[in-house]
Amino acid sequence: MESIFTLILIVIGISVVRWLISAAFKTVGAAGKAAMGNGSFSENMDLSFKGMGSFETRLTDSNSNEDGSGFPIKEIEGKGLLSLSQTKNVGFITSVIDVTDGGDDPVISVLEGFQEENSVAYQQATNVGRIEPDQGFIKWVRLGVIIPEILEPPYSGSRDLAVIVRMVDMDNIPEITYGFGDHENDPGILWQQSHRFVHLFEEKGYKEASEHRDESLGIALQIGMAVAMSDGVLDDTEGEVLKKWIIKNIAPFSEEKQNTLKQVLNQKLRDSYTESQNGTLSLSNLTMRLNDIGDKTTKYEAIELCFEVMAADGVADEDELKTINKVAEALNLDMNEIVKMRDQEIINLDTNVSEHAGIEVLLGIDPEWSHEQIKKHLRTEFQKWNNRLNTLSEGEERDNAQLMLNKIAEARKQYA
Repeated sequence: MESIFTLILIVIGISVVRWLISAAFKTVGAAGKAAMGNGSFSENMDLSFKGMGSFETRLTDSNSNEDGSGFPIKEIEGKGLLSLSQTKNVGFITSVIDVTDGGDDPVISVLEGFQEENSVAYQQATNVGRIEPDQGFIKWVRLGVIIPEILEPPYSGSRDLAVIVRMVDMDNIPEITYGFGDHENDPGILWQQSHRFVHLFEEKGYKEASEHRDESLGIALQIGMAVAMSDGVLDDTEGEVLKKWIIKNIAPFSEEKQNTLKQVLNQKLRDSYTESQNGTLSLSNLTMRLNDIGDKTTKYEAIELCFEVMAADGVADEDELKTINKVAEALNLDMNEIVKMRDQEIINLDTNVSEHAGIEVLLGIDPEWSHEQIKKHLRTEFQKWNNRLNTLSEGEERDNAQLMLNKIAEARKQYA
């Protein structure tokens, strides 16, 4: 369930936050607060009302603002005789479960105020107060609320959701975990009923995001192999970088998940090596798929791996740099950030860097640029590397900075 805890919080307007706080704490209790225009609980109760029907709830569409200018919500309303055998301190707990295609997955909330005490699953509680036997509601009163905007199901798309409404003993609050509770055996659950509604979710669900994350790791590894094999050979140091990357990226997961991911990623490593040798490893297909399922963080992680592979043997190979640039462009990444990543690796390379990479590739010169664009770019590169040279102490990093300045000088002569 690691994916459940990897969430992206949404930001909503101040007016929405105020409404949410109001919804969470506005108990329409017998103590006396009004219940959505239907009067207080006490006004809706009759100690021995003859002819009052059995207690029931309903799910209705509403809006966060009374004038309809807010966002859609679902209200749980109740009416009828509560039929308690003894006086109880009554409350209502609302949970949501995804039952699409016969499933039973939790639905999580992105707001802490609408979560279970020990999980991120959606829960909203309303405290009614002390209710005596034969008391009930003679009018519909609001007992709970569902806010679709803060829900996250396991998958995106049209989802079939079950709303579980539980009348509970607030002095013996039942154990409800991820929306599930034991109605038959838990004395804290006095009554429960479920309702269904369908909602369209456009953002990725938590399981979907987790599955895509796993697949993205495999794609990043394959791209790293493509860079390593740009020269037709997998150097031992490059292979070690790829293996260490696998270990680092599976470390946050449980032991079971680590073992599963390790097997999958090691197989990806072997397959991509074979495909690279056969010339069948398609970078365009890999980057296209990563664009479909990956976020920017995942894409930059893939590029970072590429640079680590490039630097593994201590030199900047021209074919490797070309491949990395090609991948970065295909992933629509900020080239300024890519240049920073490239420079960070170059500064730590072997001083033979100048013998292994062409001027254009090493300096990030686009062959389609005009001479004026190239000269402007070279001025910027000179200023950058000259500043670094002046801040670095004696050693390989300073030597590499000087080599980059030498490359810039060569380029200036070439494009003068």
